Amino acid sequence: MSSSRSENGMLILDVDMITFTAIGAVLLILGTWIVKKYEILWKYSIPGPVIGGFGFSLLMWGAYELGLFEFQYDNTLYDLFMYVFFVTIGLSTGVSILKKGGKLLLIYMLVCWFLAILQNGISVGAAWLTGINPLSALMAGQASMQGGHGMAASLAPLIESFGESNALTIGMAASTYGLIAGSLIGGPVGNWLITRKNLKIQTDTDDLNALASEIEEKKTAITWQNVLIEGSLIFVILSIGLPTAQWITEVTGFSIPGHIFSLFLGIIFRSINERTSWVPMTDTAMDMISNVSLNMFLVMAMMKLKLWELYDLALPLAVILVLQTLATMAVAVFILYRLLGKNYDAAVMSAGFIGHGLGATPNGLVVMNAICTKYGVFSRKAFIIIPVAGTVLTDIVGVPIFVFLANLLGN
Repeated sequence: MSSSRSENGMLILDVDMITFTAIGAVLLILGTWIVKKYEILWKYSIPGPVIGGFGFSLLMWGAYELGLFEFQYDNTLYDLFMYVFFVTIGLSTGVSILKKGGKLLLIYMLVCWFLAILQNGISVGAAWLTGINPLSALMAGQASMQGGHGMAASLAPLIESFGESNALTIGMAASTYGLIAGSLIGGPVGNWLITRKNLKIQTDTDDLNALASEIEEKKTAITWQNVLIEGSLIFVILSIGLPTAQWITEVTGFSIPGHIFSLFLGIIFRSINERTSWVPMTDTAMDMISNVSLNMFLVMAMMKLKLWELYDLALPLAVILVLQTLATMAVAVFILYRLLGKNYDAAVMSAGFIGHGLGATPNGLVVMNAICTKYGVFSRKAFIIIPVAGTVLTDIVGVPIFVFLANLLGN
């Protein structure tokens, strides 16, 4: 703690960036241990950062209600972890993935993009029905549903820049709901499709051998040189992306977050580098950097939650989330399942789509694993397509849509 002061009778404790990060790291380790210890948590893919950070925010809620104190954090390292995570998303996405994924990947990706538009539309429309600010409602749309906790926390500052201070809290609450709902609903829906349609329990791997080979080739050993090269590349992109985004915002009046712009710079560089091989990139090292930055950024975001801000939004938020659930289920059953071929693979991927569309990619994998285990047939297509599309490709369209709507509603 670097200092303290009093505001409106409440003791405010300022937490410096090192202390903030240190507490976050300890909570991350603790949360990860708790998830491994209790089956119900890993069964529903509840992330360790969410358990550790949310538990801390509950304590802070108690301290606030008792009138004891409130923490204010130095966000310097929190922002850095967020920036690094976004650039790693871009640097993990190249044109070759789209080409090798073929028709199946394209279909799944297009439906994910459609769902992103639909989820954001539901949030804005429901805001009109419930009487809450559309900017706040937007945090219960695509950012929190398909994006999960990481994306919601990353996009919350944009909403907060328009004066909505409760954006992060809404996003985290919606994401937590999505994790649980996606895990609970996806499996039964996939099973219903298989039994109702009397599908043959068989699978194939047509058109995905090239993509599977590329994914396998990425599994190389990590060295300190790999990490140094990838880390240097990330900071070079940020050094260009952050000031450029700020300049564009000042010139156009259209708010473009620097980390969002840097993500797309990463995609451009990766696509060029695939042809030129200017920089020896190692995806295993990139994945490690991405996972560390995401988990640290996420646990710190959960620590920052002000749960008391949800008092007046509980009912409107519940309405929005129920509508999101029904819409995602409908898209999975009536659109995606049919486009993917109306077979066993399609049913498994539709179930995973619900887990991914409401929660995050790991939820989709858990749901699909449960179905494949039940029927004894592993759908290789599903376990290749959904991680590739859900981890990076859906953000290519989902994030710009969110930024556009935020600017439209905020201005």
